Amino acid sequence: MFHTLMIVLYGAVAAIALGVTLLEGWVNHDRWTVHRIAGLIACILWPLPLAFFVLHGSFSRLAARLS
Repeated sequence: MFHTLMIVLYGAVAAIALGVTLLEGWVNHDRWTVHRIAGLIACILWPLPLAFFVLHGSFSRLAARLS
């Protein structure tokens, strides 16, 4: 249940950041530059370290309980 919630929250945060970035480019009539594409990729990747540490902590606690 916890992992499903984390995946849903990760997807929601990434989707919101991606949507805001897309709208910002649309409002400014920007073209598809390397910087804009890099920003869109960063919207998807930036929460990964946070998700990794949260999941690592939950697995560590589970392993400690089982041993």
